[in-house]
Amino acid sequence: MGSLYKVSRDMARKIGHNRMQPWEPALWSATAIACTGSVAGFLGWLWWPFELASHFRAQYFSFLLACGMIFFLAKRKKWAAASSVFAIVNLFLVIPLYFGGSIAHGDTQTLRAVFVNVNQSNRAYNKLQKFIGSAKPDFVMLVEVTPAWMNALHEMQEDYPFSQYLRASKGRSGVALLSRIPISSGEVGHFGAARLPAVVARFEREGEQLTVVGAHAIAPLGRMRSEYRNQHLATLAQIVRAQTGPVMVLADLNTTSWSPFFRDLLRTTDLRDSRIGFGLQATWPTAFPPLWITIDHCLVSPRVHVRNRKVGPHIGSDHYPIIVDFSIQPG
Repeated sequence: MGSLYKVSRDMARKIGHNRMQPWEPALWSATAIACTGSVAGFLGWLWWPFELASHFRAQYFSFLLACGMIFFLAKRKKWAAASSVFAIVNLFLVIPLYFGGSIAHGDTQTLRAVFVNVNQSNRAYNKLQKFIGSAKPDFVMLVEVTPAWMNALHEMQEDYPFSQYLRASKGRSGVALLSRIPISSGEVGHFGAARLPAVVARFEREGEQLTVVGAHAIAPLGRMRSEYRNQHLATLAQIVRAQTGPVMVLADLNTTSWSPFFRDLLRTTDLRDSRIGFGLQATWPTAFPPLWITIDHCLVSPRVHVRNRKVGPHIGSDHYPIIVDFSIQPG
């Protein structure tokens, strides 16, 4: 970092037409880091830290746009231009999320799904109960669920009498589905060689079968865990391809839509990111907004029309819930 600061300072002295201000070397260094991260994010398939760099496109855009304006006002034209170019590159990656939502055809029933990573250390049981009570979803997919969480949610059984629960081994948290809609069939378990914890449930609605898959991929912190997470995503793709009819995936995938591995998941399954047309909708980490990214996802097959999508309130977890209103288009 010290050498980058020195290089930035020397470059500022060489090309600047005005006297260098004390704050400029620090801003030049930060701008160089943001530009480097922007490039590294395109190379996520090469090295796991590069994939981590791909998650912050919105932050890169906002920061580089601000830097470009500051450099322009300070008459540092070359750096103003460089900042602006990289800001625009990141903007082109972010802006598709705000346009191009799917179009509903016909008058079909609207259902509501909720997904929450409750955080296994979270004890604010009443906050989740209150949220579910106010949102009134038709079904709720939960991850990082512990036996204590299931006991706390037992009183909701009258409203959600149909449930599936995967209790992970060795004290790890599991995956749970609470539903007010009868489940026609389903499986729970650790799927594939990567042992992806998942719940697969099938519902019969208006003559159509909807398959809902709930899963939780491991956090990719390090080379081995990153490879394991990628195996989780590949296993999830296998589960989706094995289904017939409309599919919805509700999962904490521990990656964002700018990761090459996320794009591979969409490409190999024909799933669609439900955020398209609704914006960023960041879900994690709740405690530090400058680093907000979306790692909690709802992915849908072509016949699932997303009518509305939003982020829920803080429920004590380090993740925000997501709420998805959708309908199934006739085949």
